[in-house]
Amino acid sequence: DDLLAALLCLSNAESGQSIDRRQLRDELLTLFLAGSETTASTLTWLWYLLATHPEVEQRICCEVDDVLGGRTPTEADLSRLEYTKCVIEEVMRLYPPVWAIARDAVEDDEISGYCIPKDSMVFSSPYLVHRHPEFWVEPTKFNPERFSSPQSMDRPRCAYIPFGCGPRTCIGLHLALIEIQLVVATVLSRYRLKLVSPSQVEPFIKSILWPRTGVMMGLLPRCVSSGL
Repeated sequence: DDLLAALLCLSNAESGQSIDRRQLRDELLTLFLAGSETTASTLTWLWYLLATHPEVEQRICCEVDDVLGGRTPTEADLSRLEYTKCVIEEVMRLYPPVWAIARDAVEDDEISGYCIPKDSMVFSSPYLVHRHPEFWVEPTKFNPERFSSPQSMDRPRCAYIPFGCGPRTCIGLHLALIEIQLVVATVLSRYRLKLVSPSQVEPFIKSILWPRTGVMMGLLPRCVSSGL
């Protein structure tokens, strides 16, 4: 009853063949790297930003209490956790786990006067795009409200690309959002996280965007009746 067993039981509907060893390895590697480290990075930055923005923490805790009433969240609750999703999206705007995306040029092209030869590798950076003042008001400010429906409608399509965009958008987009939303609601219904490490944490570029020195936090039981 685990992922490996589920993959081993898969077979092609037409040929009846089981998954081959190379594909099995690729699927597991993708889930371990793209499906776990990225989520862990987002959650790390989320707890840090909540701890340094108590007004946002207060509001998200109130929403979790109103929706869940102390019970464990399910997928059916996600549509009602609207502000929680806005917080997650704003965290991934400021600190996208995948800080750069590589693409190969299929034909010669030109962008803003720069020649892009065919077969050359082109990098775009969600980290930089998400902080571009042409697309975002007060781009360095943590403001989940910018992802409420009215504000989101005016945003250029590719100004927000934590999962990439176009036909090669990350296949794990919906799974990641569901997973993070459920984790956040579950934790916040029981605990709050208090920052122990210094309040200023710098991002550090590795394969994923991580805090340079890590984020040390204390876990405190929540007093639900007071909101915190």
